[in-house]
Amino acid sequence: MRSVLKILALALVLLPLFMMQSCRTKEPDPFDDNIYLVSSTLEFMRTKDNIVSILTFAATQYPEIAGIIPDVQSGVNVYSISYNTAFKGQDVVASGLIAIPSVSGTYPVLTYQNGTNTLHSVAPSVDPEGVLYQLIEYMASTGYVVVMTDYLGFGASDQMAHPYLHKESTVQTIIDMLYALKEFDEDIAKGITVSNEYFLLGYSQGGWATLALLEELDKNYKPEFSVKAASCGAGPYDLNYFNATVLSLTEYPMPVFLGYISNAYAEYDLFSNSLTEIYNEPYASRIPGLYDGMHSSEQINAQLTDTIAELFNADYISGYSTSSVYQGVRNALTANSIEGWNSNVPLLFLHGTADTYVMPELSQKMHAAMIDAGCSSLTCQYVPLPDLDHSEGIIPAGLAGLTFFKTYR
Repeated sequence: MRSVLKILALALVLLPLFMMQSCRTKEPDPFDDNIYLVSSTLEFMRTKDNIVSILTFAATQYPEIAGIIPDVQSGVNVYSISYNTAFKGQDVVASGLIAIPSVSGTYPVLTYQNGTNTLHSVAPSVDPEGVLYQLIEYMASTGYVVVMTDYLGFGASDQMAHPYLHKESTVQTIIDMLYALKEFDEDIAKGITVSNEYFLLGYSQGGWATLALLEELDKNYKPEFSVKAASCGAGPYDLNYFNATVLSLTEYPMPVFLGYISNAYAEYDLFSNSLTEIYNEPYASRIPGLYDGMHSSEQINAQLTDTIAELFNADYISGYSTSSVYQGVRNALTANSIEGWNSNVPLLFLHGTADTYVMPELSQKMHAAMIDAGCSSLTCQYVPLPDLDHSEGIIPAGLAGLTFFKTYR
């Protein structure tokens, strides 16, 4: 609640500043020979002085932000784009945000993967002036080109269900946006050159997406995408461990996460079980209608229950780990989890020690798995965020990641 109130206070104070400099002008159509970039729209611009003023106020709520202010070099121009990708063999137009410095030059890329969202109205390209998004967009003023995908199921692709925590499509959507960025660099941002240096940042679902992206780029896209460092906050990296831990609890405060996974995996046939084999009624019947992009996490939680024995089928609770009936569920969760691998990319794991939504053990286990696979403990680090819960950890984890990146720029 403290975190929410701080963000609301920040939004109320900054809104007049945002409105003064907001603009939405359509850019020229991209060239016909583009493979990825479909369209772009200039959403708004900020001057260097405006960004310094905004960050100075934000530092009164989060003092760590003060460390960013000396790095501000320019203003920022923020664009929404649409671009081509694919999902399960079908072409899809996806969307996201690109923030660029207002001064010509050559810049590295910062990709930001946001956390769990259930509302179409607050996807990055739909809500580019959302306070948390803007704090990331303003990092372009410190010498990055910033990229944020909407994920499939939001923005230009909001007619489809979001494939929540589906690793293959999440990673492909981000990589295809990076290809679209190269065309954007040529077509729209003609004074901006993107260097082959990538910094990956994300939290919660975005922490998981960031690590999955790093794995794919590390294993299959060298030297095309050279990742300099990655920072992953509070991600559910091992979905089987996450699921088994939740089922061992009496209560779990965020059933929205559980229904989201099940709805996506059932929608896209990632397992063959019916929702009634997993959930009790009335929840099994409610779940498909709750993830339509019109219900907030709070509204979805209110339609479910935090009592595990009420939410889940008794056979599922007792048989999830061993019964052949649920082998498909276990397989799907395993396929979309991340295993340790030997990476030379500097990697930071962060997790609030008071997080009851995504267990801190998930980051501890993932860090240990990376070390066991051969990563150096000098460059692969786990840093706990003392006494912070899941929501309170968002901004501190982001700031810690940005500080971590400075070492490798």
